[in-house]
Amino acid sequence: LGLGAAAAWWRRASATDEIAAPGNGPAEGGCLATPASGLADEAPPSAHLEPVPQALADFRPVRADDLTDERRAAITAVFRHIPRPSRLMQHLAAVDLLNEASAARLVELIAAEPVIAGKLLSAVNSPLYGLQTPVASVAQAVTFLGLTQVRGICLRYALMQSFAQEAPERQTLLDRVWQSSALACEMAHAMTHTLSIRDPGAVGSAVLLSFLGRLAVTATTPTRLLVAMDQPDHLSRTRSEQDLLGVGAGEVGRLLMRDWDLPEPIIASACDAGDCLTRALPASDPRDAEALALTYLCARLGERLAAGALPSLQAFDLLGDASADFFHLRQSLLPARLNRWAAALRAPTLSSRLGRLQAASFRGY
Repeated sequence: LGLGAAAAWWRRASATDEIAAPGNGPAEGGCLATPASGLADEAPPSAHLEPVPQALADFRPVRADDLTDERRAAITAVFRHIPRPSRLMQHLAAVDLLNEASAARLVELIAAEPVIAGKLLSAVNSPLYGLQTPVASVAQAVTFLGLTQVRGICLRYALMQSFAQEAPERQTLLDRVWQSSALACEMAHAMTHTLSIRDPGAVGSAVLLSFLGRLAVTATTPTRLLVAMDQPDHLSRTRSEQDLLGVGAGEVGRLLMRDWDLPEPIIASACDAGDCLTRALPASDPRDAEALALTYLCARLGERLAAGALPSLQAFDLLGDASADFFHLRQSLLPARLNRWAAALRAPTLSSRLGRLQAASFRGY
């Protein structure tokens, strides 16, 4: 018995020494990304861990909460002259569509805004949807398209009222942001249903509101600065925005939404998605992390499609994309989940729908 106990102790000690040996860990100084365990579908292979791109490692994001009170107030003051949206926008962003009472209330709120209701009916009856029977009421629009899409369309038009521009040059720049948001929202609508994401309406609202900062910056910043900030990728553009404005457009949106008294959870769902650029997804709540990741992914791909940097989703390889924009997202979502997301993005029906949306006037969308 004594000899057996000694042998067992020796085997445990040897195994511990082997694990602790310097040659068995990552190379000293090697900067590797670690997948968020909360989204793990399987044990991550060692090949899945990649060094952080140097441009991303050198970037230090500035959040609105990192600024002094005086600096936050100064930035907010720059954008305060933007007209505050109607109360309908707050209801559209906050309403819970998971019960019939809230759905009926949403229909009443939209119907009480003649301009928004009229634009909704114009959009629903456009060739994009190809409905055989004309839609004559908000309730019918909900029947044909569903609450999630109706909510997204009306939320977009409610925001448009705050960013109307008379100068053609600036309106052209705004139009590209609007088209980015329209494509991103359409993508989110399809992806949330394909992947069975919890509360798809909330994800769609977060995608649209994540563009609020870019809209505000585009509507108010001198044109020469807008040209300097117009970079081909999200990381470079955010760095330029920080250098010229003090914070990126996403954080401008956070400050503006706070000034508009939107609820903090709604602000977080739209703005915290921007953290996917610089950090791994939080593992504390896998469902919330997945919604943030999808919000970020759709927004970035919507921008690429609208700018012409991406001809179609069929040409996008989520697993093989080498840009820093999606580095942390690829590292946080393990291969099985990445494959599901990549397959959903390549769905022919989604590409066809986005192609029709790009060919049509998104204002009539």
